[in-house]
Amino acid sequence: MRNLDSDALAAFVAVAETGSFTAAAERLGRTQAAASMAVGRLEERLDLRLFDRGHRRVTLTPVGERLLGYARRIRAIEDEALATLLEGRNESRVRLGMPDDYLTLFGTALMQRFVPQHPTVSLDLQYDFSHRLEYMVENRELDIAIITQNAGNPKGEVIRLEKQVWCSAPNRRPEQASCVQLALFPDGCRARPQILSALEQADRRWRIVYSSSDIAGIQLAVASGDLLTVLPEAAVPAEWRKLEPEDGMPDLPLLRLAMVLPQQPRLPVRQLANFLRTEFQSTVLVPFSDRVSKPQSLPH
Repeated sequence: MRNLDSDALAAFVAVAETGSFTAAAERLGRTQAAASMAVGRLEERLDLRLFDRGHRRVTLTPVGERLLGYARRIRAIEDEALATLLEGRNESRVRLGMPDDYLTLFGTALMQRFVPQHPTVSLDLQYDFSHRLEYMVENRELDIAIITQNAGNPKGEVIRLEKQVWCSAPNRRPEQASCVQLALFPDGCRARPQILSALEQADRRWRIVYSSSDIAGIQLAVASGDLLTVLPEAAVPAEWRKLEPEDGMPDLPLLRLAMVLPQQPRLPVRQLANFLRTEFQSTVLVPFSDRVSKPQSLPH
């Protein structure tokens, strides 16, 4: 008798939604080989081909497209059943880490939508630099982390591209100085080398006059003087100036915000991860190894 294995369906959905076995494995906290084997077992059990596997891309077959909606519903019902059965157990606390300049972007959605939807899950929020957060997930000090992905050693599942913005206090023009005065996060911030490299390539003189490991310190320094900084667009205070290309500062690369999960995440961790994907993943992005560069739109 044929039936649908839950773990195989989870792998199938992850590959379908990310378009990549590598990215699916990151999402599931498994190896690429394990994700591929799970999908292969599902195809063998059904005696159907669910994916077309090209050299650099993975796409659903027509029968795979038909299965996807059912698979998503089955997974949702399974998580709902587990949440009901496990209600009241001491596993509902989820330790979430992120750089503190991402709180503006993610905090409102977490408090206004995730917490009311999952009243038995409690969030323990911690702030740190991305490289430390990766280490904390690996060592089970965190259950999930949102990081700035390192292009040289990418980890996690990218859930958002975020614009970096040159900004200053209102009614100030620090970019007009012959040597721009900067307030930046210290060494360890993954955006910092990008910012300094962009200035060097544009042949702009610069000097870091203030560093702080938290966004409150950066905001205080910029608000108090003729200093320039760079923040994720969502973290720029509403009253600040966002510099435009005509203001003469160099373009900056987009930040790749990624979600890092441990191996075999618990149910409440999976619930939070699914919420973050649904809330913030407007595009399926390309892993560095096995996909073409064209993004595919996903519904919000």
